Amino acid sequence: MVGILSIIAQTLFLSVLMRTIGNKNTVLLGLGFQLFQLAWYGFGSEPWMMWAAGTVAAMSSITFPAVSALVSHCASSDQQGVAQGMITGIRGLCNGLGPALYGFIFFLFNVELNDMQPVAGRPPQRAEKSMIPGPPFLFGACAVLFALLVAVFIPDQHRSADVKTCKTGASSSAHAQSAGPLATPTSDAEDIEPLLQDSSL
Repeated sequence: MVGILSIIAQTLFLSVLMRTIGNKNTVLLGLGFQLFQLAWYGFGSEPWMMWAAGTVAAMSSITFPAVSALVSHCASSDQQGVAQGMITGIRGLCNGLGPALYGFIFFLFNVELNDMQPVAGRPPQRAEKSMIPGPPFLFGACAVLFALLVAVFIPDQHRSADVKTCKTGASSSAHAQSAGPLATPTSDAEDIEPLLQDSSL
């Protein structure tokens, strides 16, 4: 029940935020929270720091829905499934590869995740303390920083909508001029599916 209420609250918050500051700025805000959260995980060494970074992680969860909404506005109506499928596929790939990559980075930096238990007959070993407690999280923060720099160059929504409208209007007017004044207008189904025009069905 609590999970359903939190999902509803997050959806309402995200919709209000996207209407207030726009899709692109919501993506930038989510990436900023994610960068802050991963850097905090990377340098944090106390338990309270991990809990505090977790609250920031809750705010960074707005990134994926904001990206999905931004792509939905930019894609044409007949390409919605392809665009959303690509985003979901990339997310699933990263969810699978991320833990394996993080474990490998922990191994490279000799970070011991388990408490070392003394072996009978041997003196207790002292675990070496790493200068950076969480190297994989800093790697993730660098990746998010790169994504943030890429997201800055996303065109504004109203500009891309104007360009899409202008291209559609220009192509339809050119088609009408080349067809002549007595030509019958083609339907939208023929424009979307050009392969059906040449079929003999």
